[in-house]
Amino acid sequence: MAPNAADSTTWICKPGQADDLCAGTIAGASIAAPGQSSEPLPYTRPANPPIDCFYLYPTQSEQSTPNSNLDKDPPIKRVVVQQARMFSSVCNVYAPMYNQVTYSGSQLSDTPEVEVAYASAKAAFQSYLDNYNNGRPFVMIGHSQGSAHTGRLIDEMIDKDASLRERFVGAIAPGANIYVPIGKNIGGMYDNVPACSEVGQFGCLTAFSSYKGDPGPTAAFSRLDFGYWIYPEARPDPTKYEAVCTNPALLDGGNGNLLPLVNFDYISGVPATESEKPWASEPDYYKVSCMRQGGAHWLDVSKVGIEGDARPDLAAIVASGTNYHVPEVNLAEGNLIRITELQTASYLKHADAVKKLGVAKKKLATAKKALVKSTRTCKKATKAAKKAARKSTAAGKRAKKAARKKCRPVAPQAIKVGKLKAQVKKYTKLSQV
Repeated sequence: MAPNAADSTTWICKPGQADDLCAGTIAGASIAAPGQSSEPLPYTRPANPPIDCFYLYPTQSEQSTPNSNLDKDPPIKRVVVQQARMFSSVCNVYAPMYNQVTYSGSQLSDTPEVEVAYASAKAAFQSYLDNYNNGRPFVMIGHSQGSAHTGRLIDEMIDKDASLRERFVGAIAPGANIYVPIGKNIGGMYDNVPACSEVGQFGCLTAFSSYKGDPGPTAAFSRLDFGYWIYPEARPDPTKYEAVCTNPALLDGGNGNLLPLVNFDYISGVPATESEKPWASEPDYYKVSCMRQGGAHWLDVSKVGIEGDARPDLAAIVASGTNYHVPEVNLAEGNLIRITELQTASYLKHADAVKKLGVAKKKLATAKKALVKSTRTCKKATKAAKKAARKSTAAGKRAKKAARKKCRPVAPQAIKVGKLKAQVKKYTKLSQV
């Protein structure tokens, strides 16, 4: 896509851009479980993806100022490749550089540097909408600080705007303590965007906080009374609300096992050159479930425990003890991509039904008018024939013949109206979310 003169955003991923970091290789192979064979990864990049993805990266900047500039520093490149590139197998990925809060800044609350970062992310999202979206359906993706800004964008822009929600396929925002009423999917941070609860559900949020076992009372993520909170509103009452936990290994139609995806060339930095097939998956190594305990609501990660499984524990490479916040996107990336595929299919089916419903309703209205007109003409001609018959047998026969001719369209038009009513009923059902 050619640069837009109205766009002042610096993009690290944008379709058609010469240095689009998400346009690199997505090839690799599985690290097979015992008794199974390694297989090439099944991901391919479509020529014309049906949706877009807007991605905001987590805290990575090592610059000394509270907010980063827009330089594409190596830590940013590394995480963008690891978290965002593989989504180019299902969508056009737009990933802006933004003035994020650096490791030198403060994210202890809604600090001034948080507001600077959010304003930058919001401007980039608005630029995407104004210059590149063109009415296309989209998914929003973030992690950690990027998830928090994504969550706030949903709150301030998507949740309150029905026209944007019509294009909103879903959001993936783990590690940001987005909240809902305890045991419910909607009614906390958002009024119109629920936490995802069904396979293929679209217009909803996938979010979680990953730990190996109980996060504890001072966990940074998974709880609302402590830890990460950079939203402008006060913390919600933890006796009434909880952090969202949606299980990506079930929402993808799976059995609760994660499908990690990792680019080994970018595991600890940016390589001088990237190999042809640097990606690896590790199926059936981790299993997950959402758990509640002591005010925490988290995605509990454990090993499947296949006998003789000596494959590497990928999470342990970057996890902080039992806190799996850092690797949680990559641990579930195969699942998240599949969720996006399923959401897209459901969304497109819904959009097609809405379009066909509109056409069927218009045809039905026209057909009803024609039927009313033909019925009225038929009744009038039939009445005239009866009147003519009382005056003259010959005149009656002629009038009866004319009446039959005028009544002939009624039956097929009634059948047409019936069929169109059935179509309207069918597409109404399919168009309901």
